[in-house]
Order: sequence, then C-alpha cells, then structure tokens
Amino acid sequence: MDHRNNGSACEVMTSREAAEYLRLSYDAFRTMRSRNQGPTVFIAIGRRLRFRKRDLDAFLASRVQCDARVSDPGQIKGTSAAPDQTIVLAKRKRGRPRSTGQIVVMPVSVYVRAAAFLALIIAVYLLSLSLF
Repeated sequence: MDHRNNGSACEVMTSREAAEYLRLSYDAFRTMRSRNQGPTVFIAIGRRLRFRKRDLDAFLASRVQCDARVSDPGQIKGTSAAPDQTIVLAKRKRGRPRSTGQIVVMPVSVYVRAAAFLALIIAVYLLSLSLF
C-alpha cells in the first residue's frame, strides 16, 4: 500500500519533498532549517527528518504577512481577513540591519570626575617640572 499519495491529513514528506511543497530549493530549505527559520515541527527517524503536510501548512500560515500600504487586509483580491488571524502590518526593510548611530549622553558626574582627574594629572606634571 502506498502511503504517500493517499491524500490523508497525516501525509509525511522527506526534506526534498517538503522543500518542493513549499516551492523552495532544497538548499534554501536546509539553510532556513539551520538558521531556525524553517518548519520547527518534524519527525526524526534516526538522522532523517520527515515533515507532515499539516505542519508545513501551519508553517506557511504563520508566515502570512500583509502589505502595510493596504488599510483593510480584506480588500486584497482573493483574501479575507478572519478575526482570529494575526496579520503582520509592519513593513520590514530588506538587507542587513544597520546601527542607528545614537549618541550616548553620560551623567554630569562622569564629566566632573574626568575633569578633576585631568586637573590632577596636569598639577602633578607641573610639580614634576618645577622640582627639576
């Protein structure tokens, strides 16, 4: 009996089949898994991983995002915004995150202590010059 094509809710796939089902290359799927960005639910049989179709569908559903430029997600053709679905409305920038370049303001006491320490160093230097 072939258990792969019976259409049951517990259909099990290999990593290559799961990648094909998600319409990813096998290498992209493996990279996502190694970076903990891919499907987290799987069946481990020794070193081999198997993925259930319903878990892959849940993974896809968790990755649904909506364009921030659309005010009502239900207006997009062919979609409906169910009240129990959480839709991400934040627009994400592509590329590597950059530092914001914020200036850290120190408390005044730090500057006062630094100025006092600098004055002490200058005084010791001037005293050492006058002794010779």
